Amino acid sequence: MLRLLESIHGHLGVLAVIALVHPAILLRRGAPLSRGVRLSVWLTTAACCAAFALGVGIYGDYRTHVKAELFRASVRAGFLFETKEHLAFATVALAVAAGVSALLAPRDAVSIRRRSAALDAAAAVLGLVVASLGTYIQSIRGF
Repeated sequence: MLRLLESIHGHLGVLAVIALVHPAILLRRGAPLSRGVRLSVWLTTAACCAAFALGVGIYGDYRTHVKAELFRASVRAGFLFETKEHLAFATVALAVAAGVSALLAPRDAVSIRRRSAALDAAAAVLGLVVASLGTYIQSIRGF
C-alpha cells in the first residue's frame, strides 16, 4: 500500500508542477479573473496542497521503514530527500500565497495578480526541482 501511495504522491506532484504554469501565464497581464481563470487558480492550489498532504501522510511510514535504508544506500540521497521536503514546503507556501492573493485581489488590483503570476512561476520552478529530486531519490532506493 505504501508503494501505491508513494506513486500517487509522485504523479500528483508532477501534475501540480505542470499545473502551476497555467495560472502563471493567465495572471501575468493582471486582468480581472474570469470564471475559468478562477477555477484554474483554485485547482492548481488544491493540487499542490494535495500532493504535499499525501507526502506528509506517508512520511511516518517512510521514516519507520525506508529512511535508514535510504541513508545506507546513499547518504547523499538521504540528505537530498530531507532537502526535498523543505523545498516542497516552500513550493506549497508559494502556490498558496499565489492562489489566495489572486483569488482575493480586488478587481482593480492588477499588480497583485501580476505578483501572483510571479509567485506561481517561482513555485513551478521550485516544484520542478522538488520533482527532479524525488525522481533521483526514487531511482536510488524506492519504497
